Amino acid sequence: MSPRTAAIALLFASMAISPVYADDDSSARPLIEGELDTGLSTDRIFRSDDPTAEITDLYAEAALAVKLNAANWLAFNLGLTFEPVLDPQASTDRYFGDHGLYVDTLNIQIENAGFIAVAGKFGPGFGTAWDVTPGIYGTGFAEDYELSEMVGFGTAYAFDAGAPGVITIGGNVFFMDDTFLSGSAFTKRGRNLASAGGPGNTGRLNNFSLTVDGSDIPAVEGLNWHLGYVHLGAGAGDISAVNGFAAGLVRETELGNGVAIGWNTEIAYFDGANGSKDKALYLTGGLSVAKGPWHGEASATLRRTNYFAGGRDNDLLAQVSGGYEFENGVDLSLGYAFARQAGVRSHTVGFRLTKAFEFSIPRN
Repeated sequence: MSPRTAAIALLFASMAISPVYADDDSSARPLIEGELDTGLSTDRIFRSDDPTAEITDLYAEAALAVKLNAANWLAFNLGLTFEPVLDPQASTDRYFGDHGLYVDTLNIQIENAGFIAVAGKFGPGFGTAWDVTPGIYGTGFAEDYELSEMVGFGTAYAFDAGAPGVITIGGNVFFMDDTFLSGSAFTKRGRNLASAGGPGNTGRLNNFSLTVDGSDIPAVEGLNWHLGYVHLGAGAGDISAVNGFAAGLVRETELGNGVAIGWNTEIAYFDGANGSKDKALYLTGGLSVAKGPWHGEASATLRRTNYFAGGRDNDLLAQVSGGYEFENGVDLSLGYAFARQAGVRSHTVGFRLTKAFEFSIPRN
């Protein structure tokens, strides 16, 4: 049986699993619960060393996450994303162009007494800066190493370790989605194929990540930490596999005068980056301040790449942003970003108008 056949077989077999130790009081959770994040955004690159990059991009975004609770221990997860799925053309402004809809998550989840297992399409854990760095442009470089739209299996176990807080240990095996779900509706982004190559795009379960996270530390309120390792097998045409390491800290603190302060920092290192024996280092830091409906953010990421063929790039992304959240939950944020990539400097301003909706359907 091939790894892919085994993955599909286990995916469907897990539907029939009914652990005798599980609490099957399904009335404790709603039948369906979910969240819809919506947004309207504009990015204007108003100055760049590359004049063809000076464009305006106006677009919409939406992300739907739905969870069907078949029982307290068994759930089915679906995630849909609507956004531009193609890069804008050089020297051409884009207004609501190239939007596509695709499935980013589709899996079965089993959980009991701190243990969680998923099978299907999901985002394996590794790093946190791509998710928690504040600001409308804060996650831009760190998203390079986000693991998303993978097919495989993931597990995590959380336990209270006392003084160290809650420790969560996770492990995942996967490959980049190359099924029909890797395509998109409306604007076609094209189906991913294993023959296209790239780290992790192997069509086999020979990629994995391991993570350890800490939270709820009694002595340091609001502090979370993360350690991660990832191995991405060489895809077609690659000359090396990728081995990556990440370590990060996140803390949020409420001050007595109603001010909330948050910060994060993360270092990530990759040997074999780009599947080309390159070496890449990411250093990310972020700071956020909020008081009432007002909030402000500053963050930066340094990305240093040493190329196997010779030479190196010292890229930088720095941003400042701020905004106001209205009583109805609508948030309006404005921001500025400076980027230096492969020696090309650019300046961007933009806004984000966002609103999140939560919903649930109770059991009869």
